[in-house]
Amino acid sequence: MFVLGARDPEPSVTLHTLVPHIEDLAAEPEPEEFRGELWVVFICSLSAPKQTFSETVSIGNCRGAGVKADAINSKDKAPKPSGDFAFDPLKADYGPLVKALVINPPKGSVESCTNVPVTFQFSPPKELAEVGSRLQFNTMLTLKGETIEQFRVNFVAEIVK
Repeated sequence: MFVLGARDPEPSVTLHTLVPHIEDLAAEPEPEEFRGELWVVFICSLSAPKQTFSETVSIGNCRGAGVKADAINSKDKAPKPSGDFAFDPLKADYGPLVKALVINPPKGSVESCTNVPVTFQFSPPKELAEVGSRLQFNTMLTLKGETIEQFRVNFVAEIVK
């Protein structure tokens, strides 16, 4: 399973780098099941007539073309393995940001060799929407395929005029 279209400080499948990666040699290593970070950035113009801003990523499944690994020279086909994804809901600690972000769909299945678009819609809360402010919050994305992998999804909303 993979994610396309998110911004990652260490790009492997990304549009561009937004935040430079600074390695902290004294930091504790992340648990092995924690695979990395993705970045979703909203540029929120307060002068826009519609105050809902959207970004889309694709979650894909490149697992298996339907051929059993032990049947390379055989015509036996295995069922195409699907994978699942799920975004954790924002924690209540984020206050008004919890209702400001809508993830569609928040969970789902991805068939082998396909992609599922996921849209993030953000409406800046009026009490936090001040020109020049930067709102940052995050949640976790879990990808389940042959393995279970977790990614921290960081959201940044830049409030501009």
